[in-house]
Amino acid sequence: MKKKLFMLLACFTLLTAHAQTDRQACRISYATTLGTGLAMSTPSSTPFTWQVLGYYNLTDRWAVGAGTGLSFYEKTLIPLFGDVRFQLGKTRRFTPYAELGVGYAFAPQRKVNGGFFINPSIGVQYPLAGKMKLQLAVGYELQEFERLKTQTDNQFRKEFAEQLSHHSLSVRLGLKF
Repeated sequence: MKKKLFMLLACFTLLTAHAQTDRQACRISYATTLGTGLAMSTPSSTPFTWQVLGYYNLTDRWAVGAGTGLSFYEKTLIPLFGDVRFQLGKTRRFTPYAELGVGYAFAPQRKVNGGFFINPSIGVQYPLAGKMKLQLAVGYELQEFERLKTQTDNQFRKEFAEQLSHHSLSVRLGLKF
């Protein structure tokens, strides 16, 4: 199931990139990233993330947009978030940037509710062929969600809602086009 979903999302990313024709006249840009992190919370779960973002470039340095993707903790989550990006300085070979994504993650599984999502980061981008750029970013990620836990013993069966708040230092690698 995960392989089929990953292949579907990868195909969507490639089609979206191919659909953009006149990049000079268009103020729209796209990005896709893969990431992981160093868990800083208990219970700890090392996240794996994949994101797809669409930006509207307000100026040469400011861009706003929206994104989605998949986040894998103990449970799979689908974040939907707004994103603001600022390029720090003039465009160079290695151009630094700062980014902030804030939103909500939905849970496709039963007995799980999504929650608040925030991901501030700083990074650097390196130009490749054409308008394509390689990105490397480090930051902080907070993902909250709630799951229904069941505990049974000889006499009782208990269900309770467990609120989880995952904090991690994140590292993401991706392409912007």
